[in-house]
Amino acid sequence: MAQFRFAFLLELAIDAREDAARLMQASQANWLGAQGKLDQVDQYRVEYRGRLLDSGQGGMSIIQWRDFQLFLAKLDDVAASQQQEIDRLGLIYEGNRDAWLECEKKVKAFEALKKRHLTSEMQKELRNEQRMNDEFNTRPRPH
Repeated sequence: MAQFRFAFLLELAIDAREDAARLMQASQANWLGAQGKLDQVDQYRVEYRGRLLDSGQGGMSIIQWRDFQLFLAKLDDVAASQQQEIDRLGLIYEGNRDAWLECEKKVKAFEALKKRHLTSEMQKELRNEQRMNDEFNTRPRPH
């Protein structure tokens, strides 16, 4: 049986796909981690606003009110920055996912070529076997 001549390229494509998968998984973890941080900031913002309302109902000084407002503004800035980070990491993830998909296409193409090669080689072997059987069966037999 003849060797599949693109075996080395198939191995390289598989290695590239595995590397791309690791990058994609790492970037997805970073992206999801950033989303988790934003969720924490949002939860803290809700809790802090609740404290502001509770404190406001009991009465507070203008300085306390201003401090609450300044801190809420900082939390809003942190949330906006975190959303930008999520967007940036999302783009990186999408790029890595697209790169993985391209690698996957290459592997599938080489695997299809390998399958065709194996099918062709098996058909050749079957034809050779059939030819040998035909030759054996057509030989004169001693009596």
